[in-house]
Amino acid sequence: MYEVISGLPPYHDVSHDENLAIKICQGLRPRFNFKVPKSFVNLIKKCLDANSLNRPTAEEIIEILDKWNDELTNNQSELNSEIREAEEINNNNLSTGNTLLTDLSYETHPEATYTSRLLNFNNLPEPVNYDDYYDEQDDKITSVRLSDSLQIDTTKLKN
Repeated sequence: MYEVISGLPPYHDVSHDENLAIKICQGLRPRFNFKVPKSFVNLIKKCLDANSLNRPTAEEIIEILDKWNDELTNNQSELNSEIREAEEINNNNLSTGNTLLTDLSYETHPEATYTSRLLNFNNLPEPVNYDDYYDEQDDKITSVRLSDSLQIDTTKLKN
């Protein structure tokens, strides 16, 4: 969903290595620097839940997307309202010069790999959710420099 919403591959600007795996286990999730409709944020949070049993199945995701498609035909639906609000906020930010993703040109880190491969990392912490990562108040998934957030909390590593 990150690629679909942002137009960028997730974690494109950092090395796909053990440090990134540890941070993901510690709750690191992709961020956007624009307003995202609350319904989208909620689905993203479910899909990225640390507990795989809490994640929706492909069938459940299809059902949600079909429901959203049906709702979009009704201009009075909550989803339409969320989308209009997000578009208005994003357009206002763009017109006032606030930083938004406006250019899809980007550089991929030389050690960011988007092909299937076996990653055999030892010593990974138990996966957890970082509940504040996606702000529930304004549903804005803010952008941070990922390299700045890759500090490892070694106290949570398994011995």
